[in-house]
Amino acid sequence: MATESQQKIFKVLRHHTTIRLVRVDIADTDLAGLSLGELINILFLLLGDSGSTGNFISTFTAALKLVGSDLMWQEPDKVAVNPSQRVQ
Repeated sequence: MATESQQKIFKVLRHHTTIRLVRVDIADTDLAGLSLGELINILFLLLGDSGSTGNFISTFTAALKLVGSDLMWQEPDKVAVNPSQRVQ
């Protein structure tokens, strides 16, 4: 079971990763059913290391350590993310 801290970090990472993908013209509804791990993979597939801060291995490893494998690969309910909405 994920801790409250892991869940908060998960929400922030998922929100910001989704925003970056929406900016490259992918509908947030298409991204809603993907796990955080899948979103990070798509982000690096589309933008590569040059379009992102850091490289794939360090980014993915850090995210995995922060949220744990359960949250990293959890397939969320289809919830649209509004790119203009800020995470608290």
